[in-house]
Amino acid sequence: MKLSVPQFWRVKESLYRLVLTRCLNCGRVSVFKRPACPYCGSPSIAHEESQGIGVVESFTKVYYKQDSSEDRLPEVVAVVRLSEGVRIVGEVVGVKVDEVSEGMVVEAVLRRYTSDDPYGVIYYGLKFKPLKQGNTQ
Repeated sequence: MKLSVPQFWRVKESLYRLVLTRCLNCGRVSVFKRPACPYCGSPSIAHEESQGIGVVESFTKVYYKQDSSEDRLPEVVAVVRLSEGVRIVGEVVGVKVDEVSEGMVVEAVLRRYTSDDPYGVIYYGLKFKPLKQGNTQ
């Protein structure tokens, strides 16, 4: 499902940056920018950008999609536990499908998702790629 251009423009920050919400009351961290803590309801929160480094906890191979992106199939969708302790679901790119494994260290990268047509809006978002050894930033 594609977002309309105005809707995409409103949510683009959350698609381009991995912003977490840390509760100043209970100390828990949640994925994405929120107006209040989803655990205790406190409005005392701080937003922070994630390092984008994580570990693949689980994954699946996708062989069929309902949209027209069959040119990228099969693809791997993984549950990644970020270094901040939260989990996020995302596509793993930059590696062969059969080389993805649980425990693989990955980093968030900005990649193209899709476009409306050859002359339309190009949609970008975060995906994960394997972290090269010695590249811990």
